[in-house]
Amino acid sequence: MESERQQLGLRSFLLPLAVNDSPGNFVCLFTQNQVVEILEPRFVLHVPGSPGYLAGVLLYHDSLLPVIDLDELCNRHQAEPRKRYRQLVVVRTGAADPETGVPLKAVVAVKAQVRIAKISGKELAETFERQEAPPSLNASGLVRGCFRRQDDAIALLDLGPVVRGAYATI
Repeated sequence: MESERQQLGLRSFLLPLAVNDSPGNFVCLFTQNQVVEILEPRFVLHVPGSPGYLAGVLLYHDSLLPVIDLDELCNRHQAEPRKRYRQLVVVRTGAADPETGVPLKAVVAVKAQVRIAKISGKELAETFERQEAPPSLNASGLVRGCFRRQDDAIALLDLGPVVRGAYATI
């Protein structure tokens, strides 16, 4: 059953990602198991003194979730002003609260439209070449994998350290 799912391909959510030191199109891939919901823009409460990649917090089903700006996270100290978010994607991070064991979620702010595609593990392995992450992505320390096919690149990120509060800013 598991091998059938890998061959058929799971629905994947491709979030456009601005990577200053990499040519071509870059997206961050989240699987259908990771994505909880895609939200329209809504009020995000800014937290004074928070790192630039933390756009703020959002009330989601009686919980405050961190809102992460992936472009800022992957391109520290960029000079361009913040753009308005088109969508907010609620994701499971794979991390759990160390005291309660409750799975931790985060909201990823997306400045362009999220694309949905079916990409199987087999397709990723056969048509995309594994590559070293660009320096700005690598510096984040959150890259689980980076793949390229012609001008298209996919990054797999681990947001667990960010939501656990274990992520240090540079």
